[in-house]
Amino acid sequence: MWCSTRLSPKRPAIPLPKATLKPCFYSCTASAPRKAAPSSKLTAPISAALMKKNSLLIVMGGLVWAQTTPQALSLKDCIRYALQHSPTVQNSYLDYQLARQKIAEVRAAGLPQLTGNASLRYFIEIPTSLVPGEFFGAPRGTFIPVRFGVPYNLELSVTGTQLLFDGTYFVGLQAARAVKELTYRSYQRSRTETVAAVTKAYYTALVSQERLRLLSENLKQLELVRDQTRGLYENGFVEKLDLDRVEVSLNNLRTEQTRAAELAGLAYLTLKLQMGMPLETPISLTDTLAPEELLTLLPDTLTPSEFDPTRRWEYQILLQQRRALELNLRRYQVSYLPSLVAVGNLATQAQRKEFDFFDTRKRWFPIAFVGAQLQVPIFDGLRRASQISQARLELQKNQNDLFQLRQSLTLEAENARRQLLNAVRAVQIQRRNLTLAEEVLRTAQRKNQLGAGSNLELLQAQTSYEQAQTHYTTALLEAYLAYVDWQKALGTLPTE
Repeated sequence: MWCSTRLSPKRPAIPLPKATLKPCFYSCTASAPRKAAPSSKLTAPISAALMKKNSLLIVMGGLVWAQTTPQALSLKDCIRYALQHSPTVQNSYLDYQLARQKIAEVRAAGLPQLTGNASLRYFIEIPTSLVPGEFFGAPRGTFIPVRFGVPYNLELSVTGTQLLFDGTYFVGLQAARAVKELTYRSYQRSRTETVAAVTKAYYTALVSQERLRLLSENLKQLELVRDQTRGLYENGFVEKLDLDRVEVSLNNLRTEQTRAAELAGLAYLTLKLQMGMPLETPISLTDTLAPEELLTLLPDTLTPSEFDPTRRWEYQILLQQRRALELNLRRYQVSYLPSLVAVGNLATQAQRKEFDFFDTRKRWFPIAFVGAQLQVPIFDGLRRASQISQARLELQKNQNDLFQLRQSLTLEAENARRQLLNAVRAVQIQRRNLTLAEEVLRTAQRKNQLGAGSNLELLQAQTSYEQAQTHYTTALLEAYLAYVDWQKALGTLPTE
């Protein structure tokens, strides 16, 4: 456990398996002789107060114990947590939801549109119209100014439109659906990236933890050698130089242990960062290293095979981008077609000399009409022709990108296969080397105990064994990371 502060309440959490808790029970026995019990009248209030205080302490102690108990997490638990809490995954999912809402927005343009209007006008000066003078007995060719209307006019109306035909609308709806599929593939890609990052971080933490455990065991063993050497030195059987050599090795090992502890703590923090978990949350890892699973990969499962790029989300994203570009070209092409919209209006109007529109005894005059609007593009200065040419060039670029990505993904898969092959072979070699170093150390220890070997020989064997452990754990970590890269390169990394 590298952190012990409590879980931040600001971030949501998913249900996780509870850690196996082993509470400690304390018992106290009084050794002094008992005194006579005081009066019950005096002890009752004191006993009640003590019971309340003890109960409060028990509850508070239980809360603190529960808060500092680390969460026991397996690799699957960490992946499940990351897929629900990682900001990257959450943002990708929000992009997908935004694309779904965009479809609803585009679809709304083809549904009936209703608009309500209210218009109040007060004419400070009533408009003047010129009327032929002969209407009023004046000479022909003359006009008489006449004012028609009243100062106050109020109109209430509802206007409705319905799109009957527009080629760009139907293509735009298909394009919105294509964008939704594109964001879904991006969301799946972010899930894969997150799973790969969490898996690598988990294996790194496991190996760091194993490395720290081995160093602790070596430190105990070397301290035992130091104590034995000190006893021999005090009895005059070895020189002080031999004791100093052991002390130097012991100090070096302590320094290495401190460095390993820092790296292990950093590995835990990196894991929690990749999971989207607060860094102060205490956790413990329940999985164990199983190198046998990696060693079984040789040689059958790592032979060259036919690579399928469609398993990779990157390739599917580019294919979906091509679909969107094709629809974009289609949208410009159908923009030459006319558009037809049905229109309807229902209104009522009131005209008053004074502001008395709430007088129900006065009339309101209805207005209603239906019609259609046809818009036919004739000439746009060759703007659409330029847009169509640009869309076709974008399609050609996408085709080149698909070819380049296919080649890159194939090379990535082959490189990942070879890296894993070399990493697994390195694990096999370092495992045998560790076995040999352990046997050499045991032999040196037996010789030293029998007085047939020197302390220098024992220290050299101990150092070789520690180096073999370091090389083995390093090779093991590289093999695990290479295995994740190989699964990711093939598009077979599980994300559930």
